[in-house]
Formats: sequence, structure tokens, C-alpha cells
Amino acid sequence: MDRVKFLLPSQISSSRGIAFLRIVFGGLLLLHGVQKLLAGQPAFEATIAAMGVQKAELMSWLVIWGETGLGALLVLGALTRVAGFLAALMYAGIWFVTESGKPLLSSSPGINAELLILYIALALAFAFIGSGALSLDRKLFAGKPARKSRR
Repeated sequence: MDRVKFLLPSQISSSRGIAFLRIVFGGLLLLHGVQKLLAGQPAFEATIAAMGVQKAELMSWLVIWGETGLGALLVLGALTRVAGFLAALMYAGIWFVTESGKPLLSSSPGINAELLILYIALALAFAFIGSGALSLDRKLFAGKPARKSRR
């Protein structure tokens, strides 16, 4: 019985859970961005232009560097609230541009709305809860006094 005790939910640290989710989600974003970068920006630009995205060159760079940079920040737990908010905005924009007018659950090829909704929800969760204890944010900003609100 003592061997199983370490697996009980009361023994699992929420900070470790937050770190796990942050690293997995950030890692996926980072991998998506690096994959697009390695395949070549023109290839990604052509893909999104075929979807009818206006200003495909600009949008392709924004998505590539957004996924790569924001993913890296989330993995490290650096500027997590900002990175989460910006990632949510990026994926909300992608959802609006690529999925508006389509059914929520779709078997069509390409991006599916439910995946984008999941990404938006995860990104917003990190914007709300922050990075947790196992993060660069905690190392850099631990012990700093909180700003007083002006009321």
C-alpha cells in the first residue's frame, strides 16, 4: 500500500501538473513552428494562400514565429501569462480566418475547429494561472513585491 501512496492525487503537486501541461503545450507549439520553418516559409505561405488567407506572406511569418517564440517561452515558463494571452489571440485569429462558417466538428482535411478551441483554452489557462513554481518566471520574479493598485 505504501508503494501506491505516491500516486494518490493528494500527493501530486499542482505546480508539477502545471509545468507538465505547460511544457507539453509549449513543446507542441514550438514543434509546429520549427516544422513550418524547416519546410520553408514559402511552402507554408502557399498552403495558407490556398485557404484564401489574405496577406499570406505576412500571416505565414506571424504564425511561424508566433508558434516558435511563444512555444519556447511556454516551455521555459518565461513571460508565461503574456505568451499564453498572445498564443490565444493567434489561435483565435487562425480559427476566425480558417474555420468561420464551418461546422464545429468536421472531417474535412486541414485545421479542425475543435483543435483550435483546445489550443485557445490551454493558452488562456496559462494566461490566467501563470507558469507555476517550476518555471523561469518563478526564478526571475520570486520575492519581488507585488505592485500596489491605485485606488
